[in-house]
Amino acid sequence: MADHARSTTTGPRVSEKPPRASAAMLARAAVPDALVPAITRARTRRKLTSETAVSKARAEMEFLIGAIRPGDVERATRAYVERDVMRSELRYHPRLIGRQPVTNLEALERARATGRGVVLSFLHHGHYEGAMASLAWAGSPLGMLVSDDMLAPEAPTFLRQHIRVGRRDGNWTMPASSGMAGSKAVLERGEVLAVATDVPGRSPLTFLGAQRLGSSGAARMALDTGALVVMLFARCAADGTLSIELSEPIEPGDFADPHQLLLHLLAAHEAPVLAWPEGYHQPRLRWGVPAEG
Repeated sequence: MADHARSTTTGPRVSEKPPRASAAMLARAAVPDALVPAITRARTRRKLTSETAVSKARAEMEFLIGAIRPGDVERATRAYVERDVMRSELRYHPRLIGRQPVTNLEALERARATGRGVVLSFLHHGHYEGAMASLAWAGSPLGMLVSDDMLAPEAPTFLRQHIRVGRRDGNWTMPASSGMAGSKAVLERGEVLAVATDVPGRSPLTFLGAQRLGSSGAARMALDTGALVVMLFARCAADGTLSIELSEPIEPGDFADPHQLLLHLLAAHEAPVLAWPEGYHQPRLRWGVPAEG
């Protein structure tokens, strides 16, 4: 199997040592995996009694699905509180989120085999750090474009752990400060780079029935470099089992411009989000909102 993510070619690729584990990180990781469900249930019960926590969760779900499925906001609110607690616990137990079954991994391998770069388009939906780790565990390590604050030595504990999980099994990170030129250089070398498609920007669009402002950065990278695009979708079964699914490779040249490609990607991401809205992590942080008037 070709392993472009392990290329030794010089360039703007960054692969730092794992962030230093704090005492708090070590303590939470020391909890046996088998106890995580009980801890999560107890923490969720307490959090559901907090008007502030429930209000924040409701605001997230109202923002995400209020325009298209208002009748589901209250159910999703309580489920979001539970998922938020689970997210904060599971990141310290990477074996529970870093070995998710991957459907259609072959699509990513076929895209790699062309020798072209690959943009892995994902949303902040599901346990995305675990999704990246799962791809590496399944034998397809890749690069991840991340904000610089996540890589800083003084980053909060949860962000450092987020990076530690994402980098498992050969994955690597590249800071956003490398800019568009840095990302394009990675893709031009034929590597796979995971790029979030739900990033605040200035591109007007509609997502889940509401007007948003997003960024066409990932789409622009693909069009400018000729990189194929593979989408990653997060799934959660009725019994709570997590999994991820990959799309077939998308040819960026089939689209007139980056905005049209962006709209296509987001349209495809809508159904998985609607199937599991509470799995979307802080949607208000991911999108800009057009100014009124």
